[in-house]
Amino acid sequence: MPSLANVATALPESRFSAVVHYFGTVDSTNQVARDLGREGKPDGTVVVADEQTEGRGRWQRRWVSPPGAGLYVSLLLRPEFPAAESGSAVQLVAGIATAEALDVFLPSKPWLRWPNDCFILDGKIAGVLVEAETTGQGFDFLVCGIGVNVNHEVDDFPAELRGRATSVKLQLGHRVSRLDVLAALLDSFDTWESAWRQHGMAPIRERWLELSPESIGGSVSVQTEAGLIEGVADGLTDAGHLRVRADDGTHEISVGEVIRSRPS
Repeated sequence: MPSLANVATALPESRFSAVVHYFGTVDSTNQVARDLGREGKPDGTVVVADEQTEGRGRWQRRWVSPPGAGLYVSLLLRPEFPAAESGSAVQLVAGIATAEALDVFLPSKPWLRWPNDCFILDGKIAGVLVEAETTGQGFDFLVCGIGVNVNHEVDDFPAELRGRATSVKLQLGHRVSRLDVLAALLDSFDTWESAWRQHGMAPIRERWLELSPESIGGSVSVQTEAGLIEGVADGLTDAGHLRVRADDGTHEISVGEVIRSRPS
């Protein structure tokens, strides 16, 4: 099975195959990509590792990153848009790319949960973390980290995640090439990120909603900084924020996490 160490020569030619940095072990691929961004590395730079010792998701949660099991990749992006607009768009693009890439390998359709999680059936299989870097002059670059549970065994997950997290191998019953998953992921990401830069949020929003059955008409509970919001999901705003119809009116949530849901 191809090793990730061959990533630089094995990827199809695209803007995400020109500058690829492979590491056996890093603390966090997002941190490495941020450091490379500060050094002036170009848009489209890719960081991929076999293991993360301090992998993280949103809200500083630990992302389980055992050696040789998952896909731990970060992309350095320099879009010419404001940071808030870019961050929301790239987060949705990454979700679409992850779901489309995994659909090639999985027996059931992956689906997305706002803002950044990918599921197969009821098990979380991938997540996204987008971070912006700003300087005294304003927005500089984005780092988009994507973690995919590819060849994880049940015992690779901590006890509290068993039954809630899954992997491609657990769904299929056999290992798959992480390099093949990475190639499919970068190909889809390139397609949708280019569509966003050329056409704006409309095609991104439409495709994302196709992949998120609970986001239109589903009953949701969303944890926000201001507290819990419960109601009926009503799609996304033009900026990619989640709309929720609650008893006290419609909320447009830019920062939060769906913690419970039931599709329509």
